[in-house]
Amino acid sequence: MTILVMAGLAQMAQAGAWPREKGQVFIASGGNFLLSDGAELPVHYDPTFYAEYGLSDRLTVGLDYHTADRGRINTGFVFARFPLDITTGPNRLAAGFALGARVDEFNPVERLLRGSLSWGRGLENGWLSIDASATYGTIDQMYRPKADFTWGMNVNDRWTTAAQLQTGQGFNDDYYAKINPSISYRINDHYRVSLGLVKALTGDEGGAIKLDLWSTF
Repeated sequence: MTILVMAGLAQMAQAGAWPREKGQVFIASGGNFLLSDGAELPVHYDPTFYAEYGLSDRLTVGLDYHTADRGRINTGFVFARFPLDITTGPNRLAAGFALGARVDEFNPVERLLRGSLSWGRGLENGWLSIDASATYGTIDQMYRPKADFTWGMNVNDRWTTAAQLQTGQGFNDDYYAKINPSISYRINDHYRVSLGLVKALTGDEGGAIKLDLWSTF
């Protein structure tokens, strides 16, 4: 497959190095189920909603919502992302900026600022990507880093596998790491379903089955 096909598949996994095509909408939603005994932090049910829109060939905008800390903290962002033309060949770089808020039952609403940098490389039958960000909270005045490392591989035109390492700093200033191997199936030109395992390497080291639905229009 060509590098452009790899880039498209990487985008469906929410890799930020490649811009969304102008006028294209991408939506991903899902969460975890069948939690292992005692799984609370950093793996819980963790429902997510993510949407992107190609505002132009060089500007992607969107929404990003997720929960954390056993579902007690809700976080949402509106974001913009644009490519950086400083690489050649199969490598891609992009930067992003986001405004958001964090809500929990014990503290006032906290405004958030997030900066991100993404790298991606198309391979002969897959892709590599790194998505890194730092989020600043206006109440605690801290920068919390996050980085996801992904290796994806195309089995054929319908099946794709991926392995991801997710790392970052949690709300309670603890550092976490978890792995997420998955396999996805292209139902048709608009829908793809992903099924995987998410396993914590820190905290209670719990695990769960992860199910996501991706839509592109």
